[in-house]
Amino acid sequence: MWCTRFIFLNICIISFIPTFFGCNVTRNPNHLSNLFLEYTSINGSTVVLTSNSSFQSEQYFSLVHKNGVVGHFPKNICNFRNIIRIDLSQNRISLISNISCLLNLEELDLSENRLMTINNNTLTQLEKLVVLNISRNRITHIDPFSLAGPNLNIQFLNASYNEMTSLDITNIVMSGPFCDRIFSHNQITDLTNVLDQLLDPNNTYGPGMVIISDNPFLAWPDFTKLGVKDLHMLGTMFHFGFDVRGSNFSCDCYMAPFLEIAEEVIQRFWRDYMKVECANPPNLKGKLIIDLVKEGKLELFVCTKDAEENCPVECQCTEQPSKSRFLVDCQGKGLRTLPQNLPNTSYPYELNMCDNLLSVLDTRNYLGKVASLKASNNSLERVESEAVEMLRNASNLSLANNKRLIYYFPKIIQYLPSDSIDLEHTVLFCDCDTLWLSDWLDLRQISSEFIFCETENHGRVKAINLQGLLLSECQDSPITSAIVSISLATAVILLGVPSFLIYNFKYELTILFRRHDPSICEFEYSVYISADEGNATMRSWIKHVLLPFLQNSGYRIYLPMRDCLPGSIAEEECKNILQKTRCFLVILSESYLCQEGRPRTEIEWKYAWDLYLKDKHRKIVMINFDHLSASIVEPRQIKAFVRIGKVIDFGNRDGLLLENIEKAIGSDRKRSTGLANTHALFNIWRLTSRNQVDCIRQNSIT
Repeated sequence: MWCTRFIFLNICIISFIPTFFGCNVTRNPNHLSNLFLEYTSINGSTVVLTSNSSFQSEQYFSLVHKNGVVGHFPKNICNFRNIIRIDLSQNRISLISNISCLLNLEELDLSENRLMTINNNTLTQLEKLVVLNISRNRITHIDPFSLAGPNLNIQFLNASYNEMTSLDITNIVMSGPFCDRIFSHNQITDLTNVLDQLLDPNNTYGPGMVIISDNPFLAWPDFTKLGVKDLHMLGTMFHFGFDVRGSNFSCDCYMAPFLEIAEEVIQRFWRDYMKVECANPPNLKGKLIIDLVKEGKLELFVCTKDAEENCPVECQCTEQPSKSRFLVDCQGKGLRTLPQNLPNTSYPYELNMCDNLLSVLDTRNYLGKVASLKASNNSLERVESEAVEMLRNASNLSLANNKRLIYYFPKIIQYLPSDSIDLEHTVLFCDCDTLWLSDWLDLRQISSEFIFCETENHGRVKAINLQGLLLSECQDSPITSAIVSISLATAVILLGVPSFLIYNFKYELTILFRRHDPSICEFEYSVYISADEGNATMRSWIKHVLLPFLQNSGYRIYLPMRDCLPGSIAEEECKNILQKTRCFLVILSESYLCQEGRPRTEIEWKYAWDLYLKDKHRKIVMINFDHLSASIVEPRQIKAFVRIGKVIDFGNRDGLLLENIEKAIGSDRKRSTGLANTHALFNIWRLTSRNQVDCIRQNSIT
């Protein structure tokens, strides 16, 4: 008989005990000798009796005594070590004790008793126990590793209709296949990880079915606190279903990252247990979560923060994972300064300060995480250099329609992406120190029709005309002679220490003098994308911008977070795919360089660099996503790329970012596969290019 709860698990049930294909079939209960109980006191004490006056050691027994007044396990139960089945349901047992001796026990039914706790030493010796029913008791607590662990193999567990308020993750998941683990109809509001256990990403948990339905959960579980270090590993590790119907889940920002990862699976596979409704917020109450996912409404899964979480009392703070952003809306609140603090979040801030009374745009410790700052319709008189420096990663900075004259406007602003700045209807105080302004507006092609300068001698003029008016009034800078002097000094130093340069810049020299072989060499994949998959902002950009562009350009892409086979060994998978790939595309970020807990990126780089050195048909293309300087990059080969400028600056958003990436990757041609590739090998003498021969041989090995 198939396991009725989860048909596709390849699990069968022989009589009453679940068994797996390829294993020995458990013995038939009809061949078990029956044991009986005799009461020895009115408080429910008993002893075990057998119908035979003498029994042999190879005999196997079944003990069934239901609907009685048994208060304890029988005193002499260890005299019958070959008991296979015990059914003491509907009795008065309050404690499981004295059964660690029953090493052959396979089924234990203690449903409808008076159990209150399960200790982690109660069942650990029962390695053959596969069926456990402790439903309809008074259980309020189960120790970690009491129902699953290295020595336990419980395939069918029923702990429903008890009084538990929390459930530890160590009692839910187990390595390998199982049938059902049922915890429904308790009072569970939280899943815990008391021992801070980390689940092994190289292990497989399941297949099977975990049923936690009809519990008063309020918040979606935070899987990162339950031992899953990277949410993207869920699909690789967990091969079982969760039934959480009847819970009071809030459809909020905590649920959104999980749904985003599971979106493709939800779209393709429907199961009844996915029919879970939102209990909150009010605008989503009663709606099926799966319907919201299918309709592409993940942007509705948000969290609103309050003052206790550092949200300014005048503002509205909303975390929106589907858009990889944290919105702070302070528009029109009469604020005179930027908020001192904002709530902690892993997402970039989008801060709306429009229609306020700001006089100074000054520094705040959170500005480095601001992706968008809208400060139009204010009364700014000064913009601090430190504030602009911290905003270098911002994709939008609006200072338009300022009501007052801005007396100080820092030169460092010219290093921000030109398409991110809006200065329309703004007046700046200009003198000889701001001559750079007109060049900047012209070279960066910034819309300057309504950007004005207030000058001492010429009144109000268009900022783009500033240099023509003031150049004759301002003294020339001796910058040219300084540059010449510095260049001469540098030349002397370089000539004096060639050995020092070779030793310290060997990777830079390798990259600079390496000559790429442009002859056509056919690979199965055009591009292997290596990035920090835990970076939500980067993941969103890859998914919605980079990947569609490259695929539309005809490139064949391998993206580990999407294409990695579930259960595969990371190093072997990485090595095999890179052998078949022409271009290794690195999206460089601060988190990419943090190798602790991210061994995959380190493995990817090691093999890619090795192939890059050995095969001149290969390329490494690097995008500097976080604008990292060489001084903070530790891996020497990556530092070399950054130091000599062999990177594509993500912040140089002149409309050519994607085109620059395509140009760096270069042209591509689809690889011949199957019979065609084999035919090419047998006719290798027909190839005129030695390079083509080497390429086909190399790729055919994989």
